[in-house]
Formats: sequence, C-alpha cells, structure tokens
Amino acid sequence: MHALSCYTRHGLGGASYQNPEVDRLLEAAAIEPDPSKRFQYFEDFQRIIAKELPDLTLLAPDQITICNKRVVDHTISADGISGNLADTYIQR
Repeated sequence: MHALSCYTRHGLGGASYQNPEVDRLLEAAAIEPDPSKRFQYFEDFQRIIAKELPDLTLLAPDQITICNKRVVDHTISADGISGNLADTYIQR
C-alpha cells in the first residue's frame, strides 16, 4: 500500500471515507513525472472529494481588527484579516 492511499483506506481525516478511485488518483499523482498529467490527477481527486465530502460550515467567528487610524487599507477586501497587506501603508 502506498503511503498516500492510507488516507482513504483507513478513513480520510477521521471521517471513515473510503474510495478506491481516490486512492488510485493519489497514488498515480505521487509518481507521475509529467506536471500536466499530475495536475489532472489532483483535479480529478478534488472533484470527487468536493462531491462526496461537502463542507458544512458550522461556525463563522467574527473577525475584528484593531489598528491605528494612520494605517490605511489594512482589511478592506473580502479576505479581511486573511488577506495580504500589499496595499497597506501608514499615513503621515
């Protein structure tokens, strides 16, 4: 058994998820030297996982930012505190 296949054969993330096709895709991607083929394996893997293991958000914590008034554009995007600070600057 390949190391990656243990995720599904023994339960992915404790969810007891098992799928031989997912095992096959992960094993093939792990040894595929061609980047485009490897990409396709992972894309197929993600499509199956998204369909069979949907995400159900049970908690959405408030994200609060505290900063000095001189700090401009620190959390203005939809990413909030998870975004980058590429456009952030300190106003003089």
